[in-house]
Amino acid sequence: MNKGSILKRFLYFLLAFLILIIDQVPTIYLGVKDIRLVCLLIFVLLLMSAGALFLGKRLGLFEGFKALSSLKAWGMIGLTYLGIYIVTRIGSMVMMMEGVSNSTNQAAIENAHMNPFLLITFTVIMAPIVEELVFRGLLMGRVFNPYSIVGLIVSSLLFGLVHMPNSIGVWIVYAGMGLALGIAYRKFQKLEYCIMAHIINNSIAVSMLLLLQFLAPYIK
Repeated sequence: MNKGSILKRFLYFLLAFLILIIDQVPTIYLGVKDIRLVCLLIFVLLLMSAGALFLGKRLGLFEGFKALSSLKAWGMIGLTYLGIYIVTRIGSMVMMMEGVSNSTNQAAIENAHMNPFLLITFTVIMAPIVEELVFRGLLMGRVFNPYSIVGLIVSSLLFGLVHMPNSIGVWIVYAGMGLALGIAYRKFQKLEYCIMAHIINNSIAVSMLLLLQFLAPYIK
């Protein structure tokens, strides 16, 4: 590996780190109630999502959603989601044995009492796009290479770390999810598949959260 290659990989790592930092800025304001601020924040989150897609396209990491136009593509996405589901179930069982009911990350989202539209924009749209660009696209695809086992492990562990694990079970949930998505990226070389599987996973989680919040007054 020559000096130019090392420098290029280092710059990609810095880019990934910078995107993660920028990604965290809007989270400071997720609990806002003023409808004007909510609308502004939703616009900012959508703009960040579009920016991430544009950057991914410019770097050759993202072909476009035309890659999702075949039944085969959705079959691969389904397999990826199945992998996520299996590791999250295993992690959830470990959490039950540990007596941990929730992760720090999930608790922070729930306690913020976000506007539902803001919650959906942040969790279902922006987070999957930005996180897949960073962890699968930049880290696996550029800092390492898509077939690197070391890149797969490092990106999975970092993915788990940014979700603030507070127990072994939570580590399994998030690092395992990162591993499932990383294996899919290594196998299929399609960032679009990872984004969609991530969106499906988060959509189900958010739907359950909103349903529980809606039913809470009637359950008490």
